[in-house]
Amino acid sequence: EKPNSNSALLDALTEVARNHKGCEICDPDKCGEHHGVREIAQDNQHYYTKYWRFDDSAPRIKTATTLALKSIPPQFRIPPSRFDNIRQYFIEKFATLKEKNLDGMDFLLEYNPGLVVIPQKTKKYLPKEATYLVSLRVTAANHCFPRDVFSDLPKPVWEAVYHTTTNHLGLALLDVNYQMLPGYDIVIEVDTQVGLKRNMTPGDSLSVTFMDYRLFVINGEIYLHINADTVIMTRLILKAKGFGNDDEMHDKFTAEDQAFKLNNLFGGDQLEVTLAHQFNTLWTDEGVHGKNFAIFSVPNTSHPDNPAAIYAEIHITPNHQVQQIVPE
Repeated sequence: EKPNSNSALLDALTEVARNHKGCEICDPDKCGEHHGVREIAQDNQHYYTKYWRFDDSAPRIKTATTLALKSIPPQFRIPPSRFDNIRQYFIEKFATLKEKNLDGMDFLLEYNPGLVVIPQKTKKYLPKEATYLVSLRVTAANHCFPRDVFSDLPKPVWEAVYHTTTNHLGLALLDVNYQMLPGYDIVIEVDTQVGLKRNMTPGDSLSVTFMDYRLFVINGEIYLHINADTVIMTRLILKAKGFGNDDEMHDKFTAEDQAFKLNNLFGGDQLEVTLAHQFNTLWTDEGVHGKNFAIFSVPNTSHPDNPAAIYAEIHITPNHQVQQIVPE
């Protein structure tokens, strides 16, 4: 806590660091001396990258869960009985697909979740239990097993596992306890539907079209952030069948000149997803492609009823860079 409510934040940090054991790293003048890796910044000045232990710095875990999309058909799951000898499974799967002249692997894993609280204006179009929306990357590309499993794989097999054009978007509605609502988890093949599927074979130097889907709520709307050749964003419109006014939703779609309703690959049609407009690129002032931007808003203090200004955290090190964006 600040010893003096009128002191500036930097003064408070200095006071805490110098008077409380274990808080020395908080001293803004000396934090570079603690817990870091020495590197050289763009201006040729030395700095220290600070790494924090997750179990020390993270908030207390109150409700933990494991997310698995039940909508993914069993034939695309790795049998649990093969986990202990996954290397042989990869080799056998590769041989089977090679006989069929198919590239890549045909199993699916989900990871890299993004989580947002469903905004109030969207709730009337969804089941009342829906509290959160989660996004997942659904793909065969993975490093989910011990490092030696991948390092020992024959190169063609490793390339088939890791270099794949399959990078679907997984979405699911969660209740207040982070449990998926039955019938409301889906998998969407976005790149094919918008005509941007990149044809590539294992070993290609090109990356996939889309990967690492993330969600943000800005000014009461849900935005989808995707790592592509650049970072791109669009706004999502969600609706569950049988909820809300269909005429009202039709008017909303009509008002969106570039709205594009997506078809679900897996999971049925209980949850409908529409892209409100085409993807917009978040391009930094340094021309850096970037990835995994953190999107946030700052309320308008002088006009609180106006929409909040939207920013993207572009870089953290060696220089912390934040810039204002217009996602629409």
